[in-house]
Amino acid sequence: MRKMQSAIRRLTVLGVLLSAALCSSAMAQEVRYSWMDIAFMAQDVGLTGTQTPIQGQTVDVDAGNGDGVRFRASFGTWHNLYTFIDYSSTDIDVGVVVTNAQGVFAAEDEFDYTAIRGGIGLRFPLRFDTDVYGEVTFDSLDFDFGSFAGENFDMGKQDVGAAIGVRSMFGDNLQLRLYGRYSAVGKADLSTQKFDNDTLVGAGFGFTLIRGLSIVGDFETGEFSSWSIGFRLDLDED
Repeated sequence: MRKMQSAIRRLTVLGVLLSAALCSSAMAQEVRYSWMDIAFMAQDVGLTGTQTPIQGQTVDVDAGNGDGVRFRASFGTWHNLYTFIDYSSTDIDVGVVVTNAQGVFAAEDEFDYTAIRGGIGLRFPLRFDTDVYGEVTFDSLDFDFGSFAGENFDMGKQDVGAAIGVRSMFGDNLQLRLYGRYSAVGKADLSTQKFDNDTLVGAGFGFTLIRGLSIVGDFETGEFSSWSIGFRLDLDED
């Protein structure tokens, strides 16, 4: 019930923001679907877990936040269909406490968090400068912790996802976007080594610096939160 209430709240907020975006009205260029970008990315995962790799020894981990890089690309294909890929690799800070007969020992390190999301999207133009879109995706998460004292918190899984959102141009230089998405690999439990689904909400912008080159920024919140800032190269600039 708590998960459902959280999802409803997020989708309600998304609906209000979508309505506000659609009510704004300056005529602008159409939304483009062929581009590539690279960005700096920061994430907050907030993961904890406990394992007992050998009798009498307990290992507790507490993963916080970190940063890395993000690569994305989208390619317009046939009529209103497009394909896309979203790849991110970040180093997340992790604290470890090992407890055994000799005492309690603490250590700090980083672990690799890799996320890949790709799929097919279908746009529904509402007017020349505004599209609603839906996407079906293949999502992958991978946590590579390594080992401190015989434990193994490494996790990885691939499964399906979906998204719905809106993209709108405001004048010739500013694009705003809002979306909600579902992922079957949106949450992770390090103690049980199992993934669960999650509903996430995100927003982003793109601002043209020079013809064909934009600065882009995105924020997403769910079980894991992230933000990114970078540059986008338009592949179908007139």
